[in-house]
Amino acid sequence: MNYYIEEWKHRHEWLAMTPEDRGKFLFDLSPTIQNLIDEGAELIGYCVKHNGRHDNADRFLRVWRVPAKEFAGRIEAALEKAGWHAFFERGDAHGEVMTQQVAIPYLVNPEK
Repeated sequence: MNYYIEEWKHRHEWLAMTPEDRGKFLFDLSPTIQNLIDEGAELIGYCVKHNGRHDNADRFLRVWRVPAKEFAGRIEAALEKAGWHAFFERGDAHGEVMTQQVAIPYLVNPEK
């Protein structure tokens, strides 16, 4: 099972928009998200990753279950085309979910 976790932080351009314009942008993004779902991705959900400080450094996560790890590129391309990256700085992660039995040896010996 593969997951793709988008991590992003809003850029100044996002903050400079009115709440109404931000809402319109997100509404206009809905068909892009729906197309990705129709193509086989499952949108698990969103979360705010608070850093505990008050410096606007909160990051937001959007979690997808994807049919193959290569699907992450399709998500990125669709978001780029929709103008997402003009408003959000990204830092993403993707990979296969591992069981504890697979993950623990990797954590013990990461150089292998």
